Amino acid sequence: MMADPVVKTIVVPCSPATAFAIFTRDMTQWWPMATNTVSAMSGTAARSLTLEPKVGGALVEVAGDGTQHHWGNVTDWRPGSRLALSWHAGGSAAAATQVEVAFIDSEAGTKVTLTHSGWQVLGEQADGARDGYNSGWVKVFEEGYAGACRSG
Repeated sequence: MMADPVVKTIVVPCSPATAFAIFTRDMTQWWPMATNTVSAMSGTAARSLTLEPKVGGALVEVAGDGTQHHWGNVTDWRPGSRLALSWHAGGSAAAATQVEVAFIDSEAGTKVTLTHSGWQVLGEQADGARDGYNSGWVKVFEEGYAGACRSG
């Protein structure tokens, strides 16, 4: 079965450049490090989550003990407008899905749309993974990231 993409859209009260910067430079500040990380699956909070700001740049979690978990790589980097990543947090790069985040200027600030797709690469696990991320992105993106944008 072909699982539909997960699509989440929010409006944040800042410019597209600021919204992009908060998403890419300050991930440790807004990502729920104690619950939505590879480390959290082992019962501990992650220490940091960093993204190299360039095409090919890595998204890396550092666990409390210093272990590094590679989550994916930047496939498109357009500051203030678009970010795309291969995504395999806690899994094999051969089974990477895709995450795209678009930043569009709006009257109320910036409309930010996150689209997570490519579930078919996961085979029989696609529907379960999609369902998990559909609820996970609520806490991570709609609550954590949006809250960071509201706080400045």
